[in-house]
Amino acid sequence: MLAGGFPEGKVILVLGEPGTGKTILCSQFLHWGAAERNEKGIFIGMNEPKARLITEMRELGMDFERLESTGKFGYVDATEVRRIPEQARVGRIPVGGRELGLANLIELMQEGIEKLSPKRIVIDSISDLVFRFPRLEDRRPAVLDIVEALQSTGATCLLTSELLSTGDSRRLQPEEYLAEGVIMLRIVKKGVRTLQITKMRGAKIDTVARPFVIRDSGIEVLAREEVYA
Repeated sequence: MLAGGFPEGKVILVLGEPGTGKTILCSQFLHWGAAERNEKGIFIGMNEPKARLITEMRELGMDFERLESTGKFGYVDATEVRRIPEQARVGRIPVGGRELGLANLIELMQEGIEKLSPKRIVIDSISDLVFRFPRLEDRRPAVLDIVEALQSTGATCLLTSELLSTGDSRRLQPEEYLAEGVIMLRIVKKGVRTLQITKMRGAKIDTVARPFVIRDSGIEVLAREEVYA
């Protein structure tokens, strides 16, 4: 579907409804890179604590503990970022919680990158943080800060976010304009999961929504099949 894979060094957004497999897809991206291509990877978890991620992915055949022990995988715990209240303080000085959360996320990301020098980076998920900026003119620069920080690493990056609406009349989210690639995961009729590549700079892509399944070994995309009404 991507005519060979993700273009190196790009920031790619994985959009999806709850339960569509965003975390699994991103984990497979990191695991395959480390296990098969010896490319170091970092998972920046904003929703998924490290222990739970390792346990859940082990059930799908991904041994991140082993990769971590050999220096090919690192986990950055950013779960506290989304818990920063709307009004926070630095000492006695009141500051905006959403701006502080954004700054903390970028700082944590940079610290993890300096330690491991990864070729692949995942942030899962930016939803709780960026949705704190309800106005488009505020959300766009917040997302841009994250994207530019990732671009500066030269790594191939996936970041996930919740898909707010579907259908032909849906409004594009600011993340879709700013990311260099967009992959959309959905659950359609009768529980069928679909994957659609709607944008990928620097690659010739198949834009048809293709069905996929989650097996014991992770996500398997049925890249030659279509979903019919």
